[in-house]
Amino acid sequence: MKLKLTIVSLLLFTNNILGQELYINTEPASLIPKGTKVIRLHHHSIFLNEDNEPGSQKNAKIFIPQISYGISKHIMVSAALQISNNPYDASPNMAFNGFKLYSKQRIISTDKQKYHTRLSSFIKYTNHGKWNSPNYKFIRNDYDLEFQDSGAEIGLIATQLIKKLAVSVTSGYGIISNRTSDGAFDDKSFNSLHNSISAGYLLFPRKYKSYKQTNFNIYLEYLTSSIVSKNYPSGYKKFMSTFAPGIQFIIMSRSRLDFGYKLRKGNMPNEFLVKLTYIIF
Repeated sequence: MKLKLTIVSLLLFTNNILGQELYINTEPASLIPKGTKVIRLHHHSIFLNEDNEPGSQKNAKIFIPQISYGISKHIMVSAALQISNNPYDASPNMAFNGFKLYSKQRIISTDKQKYHTRLSSFIKYTNHGKWNSPNYKFIRNDYDLEFQDSGAEIGLIATQLIKKLAVSVTSGYGIISNRTSDGAFDDKSFNSLHNSISAGYLLFPRKYKSYKQTNFNIYLEYLTSSIVSKNYPSGYKKFMSTFAPGIQFIIMSRSRLDFGYKLRKGNMPNEFLVKLTYIIF
């Protein structure tokens, strides 16, 4: 009975305090607990053909299964695979198209009731190679370590929670390997700086009575990428920005359902994503 009460209390604490910092497009500074496994499924649609013009390319469809594990209270790791279509090929297609490895390390953690501060570092490595030709990139005049480019990134994440509002800032330095499979394009590798600010707010429930209550959170994230190398592929923009609003449901304190939309600046394609997460204690 005592163990059951402890588990329920832990679930209520996690639901109440951490829900609004489970961002949709970025990672918070908080780590998952030691021994906890998190399974996540993403589905992304990049609208390359928003007007559905006859004979134009299809929209990009990307499916990402991911698993994360808390090694200790100071470090967590995750791995993800990517399955996607080739939107520039008229024939039906869907195939393995890369992977991502990620690790996050706790640096600072302070806790008070309805208030905490977190600072963590992270390391990311991605490899996308099957259709790594400029004609087959989902976004031709842009780069993205998550979906289409290979490279590595290191950085810091700081998250501040005050009652029902959680704000997080991420800054990372990346090395982008823009080498294509056939070498027939401007395939210069380059360095980049990625920054983001994310805010999450808990709307419901107004008062917690049970871990069975469903959380409803709203999010707004602003993501930027800047190329810092002097030499980089022609046609790429030096600075890119994205607004990403979203909503989230946390069900039974262990399942998450996210809906997000990325509004990219200029003529860059927008994107819709659905993300399902399940926690195994």
